[in-house]
Amino acid sequence: MNTPAEYRDLDPADFYSEVASRYRPAILRGFVRHWPAVRKALHSPESLCQYLLGHANEHEVDAVMTPPAERGRLFYKPDMKSFNFARNKVPVARVIEQLARYSQFDAPPSVAIQSALIEDCMPGYAAENVAPALAPSVRPRLWLGNSIVTPAHFDESSNLACVVSGQRRFTLFPPQQVDNLYLGPLDFAPTPTPISMVDFSAPDFERHPRFREALRHALVADLLPGDALYLPTRWWHHVQSTGVLNMMVNYWWQSDQPAPDAGATFDALVAALKAINQRKA
Repeated sequence: MNTPAEYRDLDPADFYSEVASRYRPAILRGFVRHWPAVRKALHSPESLCQYLLGHANEHEVDAVMTPPAERGRLFYKPDMKSFNFARNKVPVARVIEQLARYSQFDAPPSVAIQSALIEDCMPGYAAENVAPALAPSVRPRLWLGNSIVTPAHFDESSNLACVVSGQRRFTLFPPQQVDNLYLGPLDFAPTPTPISMVDFSAPDFERHPRFREALRHALVADLLPGDALYLPTRWWHHVQSTGVLNMMVNYWWQSDQPAPDAGATFDALVAALKAINQRKA
């Protein structure tokens, strides 16, 4: 598999003209290495935890937990009527306490805060860790946990994902690969949009033969603390987070200019979703 284009020491003033205008994923190495949070993370997980606790309040955020047997993969139960994880609302500090405790386990449960608005749960954090290039109106969101796997899905907005701690692997597919990713239920998924039913850690090519074709078009982005990934709208992405303390801050925004092939991309997506519905009818 190939990797996205990489930029090192990108001038933030060139982000929109050099990166976001091309409708292709791009790795921005060291784009947020100046953040105080990244510096704390590079010192130690404990240092980052203390920094976050200094900003956290009692606002409750969405958090998920999977049992050890699931290996962190957010998915369905075998009957496809429910999910294999529990979802709770808890303060950030509670999740940090869990992560500290589970870091001592050989096979811990997987725990993660997902898509929490930072202005609600950690006031003051955003003022100290400012995303280069983006407008202040683009609101940062917190993703914090240990080892979690989010199946391939797509976002309906442009995305800048910034790694603070741990490692994240994004496996990316162009929108047109939708029919080769074997989507699950359209109206019942652990993410806001449908997910791929393929287990990327052990693909079953007899059950999902077209996934081989999807892999031919895949891009893999391995991100370390301080790195960022630009992800255009509707690009599929499978996300694997590793480490006892994995933190990402992301930003979603609507692009002012449509992608050059946005019409074809949307048509391909709609056609594939209609075909799935017909097969299930």
